[in-house]
Amino acid sequence: MKIAIGGISRAGKTTLARKILNYFPDKKKVILHQDDYVNAGYDIPQINERINWEVPESIDFVRLKYDFNWMSEHIDIVILEGIFALYDEDMNEVFDKKLFVDLGYKKFIDRKLTDTRWGYEPDWYIQHIWDNYQKYREEILKIDDIVIIEENNVDACLDDIFSK
Repeated sequence: MKIAIGGISRAGKTTLARKILNYFPDKKKVILHQDDYVNAGYDIPQINERINWEVPESIDFVRLKYDFNWMSEHIDIVILEGIFALYDEDMNEVFDKKLFVDLGYKKFIDRKLTDTRWGYEPDWYIQHIWDNYQKYREEILKIDDIVIIEENNVDACLDDIFSK
């Protein structure tokens, strides 16, 4: 099974991916984190002299697709999670499940302000993250067969998603 999980930064994509792994205890499975496929710093666009992680051009989709395809041939369940997991049209055609964790503005801000993984993020950049999310969110919501998971409904949705 090939699964994509998209959503804004701090939406709960990795948490959902781990819950899915636990949902299938007897299967061979792996999570591919899109953050592991970020281009080298000099190949990522910049905004106000900062690396702009919030654009698809920041991802090495060639390497990501190669690894995803190889793992799909050898592993029962392959989960791709990331802010642009649902961005590539070719990849969207191979996913068995397309999940999108939707997060409201207040919850995003609350979570992002406590996120220290990348160091200090200025307010303007946090707003930039939200604005880009809104831009790409509209296109993602048009994808066929997408399952939208509200921010507080991750646990309750697994049976619904995988019983179909």
